[in-house]
Amino acid sequence: MKKTKVVSVINYKGGVGKSTITYNLGAELSYRGFDVLLIDFDGQGNLTKFTGVEKNGKCAKSITTVLNNIIAHEDITEDPIYQVSGNLDLIPCDISKEKWSNSAISVMARETILKRYIDSLKETCDYDYILIDNAPSINLDFQNSLVAADKYLIVTEPEIASIDGIETIFQIIRQIKECFNKDLSPIGIVINKAELKTNLHTILATMIRDVWGESLYVFNSAIPKSIIVGESVFMSKPICEYKKDSKIGDAFKALTAEFIERTK
Repeated sequence: MKKTKVVSVINYKGGVGKSTITYNLGAELSYRGFDVLLIDFDGQGNLTKFTGVEKNGKCAKSITTVLNNIIAHEDITEDPIYQVSGNLDLIPCDISKEKWSNSAISVMARETILKRYIDSLKETCDYDYILIDNAPSINLDFQNSLVAADKYLIVTEPEIASIDGIETIFQIIRQIKECFNKDLSPIGIVINKAELKTNLHTILATMIRDVWGESLYVFNSAIPKSIIVGESVFMSKPICEYKKDSKIGDAFKALTAEFIERTK
């Protein structure tokens, strides 16, 4: 049985590209022979759409299905796992998860619901990595994700609003570590959508390294802003399949190498 590493991909700010990073990092890991499960934990369902699993018909079950089973103390008869490709799988999500957050408010130990499910997956499945894509939130679903994770990966743009979001999530992380998950630890910060030929992005990228570089690892591999991301989403293919030898393809290869080293 493998020792599964559970990683939560986070930022309080929306639009920074968490789903893009989660999908392409997962695809790169699977391309290198790792068994990977992606969990879409955002009601917008962007990660689910990116993988293309819905194109063959609506996903009959989602992460919400099993979480509701746990709340109702019902057996989980089937895991809602869909194969994306090879050794890359997905548990999808849709707008129904927004109702789940409300229904879970009165549940005992409500912050541990996702952890309980992931712990059961570890017993029945043999993944090297489980990557959780999160909504831009600090609510109950976000707390569940951090309680369930071994590590967290912060995704940010070199933009002021995105950088400010990092400090907000640290307040929640401190509480999660104190109350639920003392072993939760950071992998680092990924700078996404970078245009480092511009003065502003260069200054802000330097600011990120100066402010958090001593306490958090800042990945050397910044992911450049690229039209290829939109094209690959349209084609429902990760960049390592769509244009692996592009500049952004090389960036994701380098990022994945750093990620593997950081999670050994």
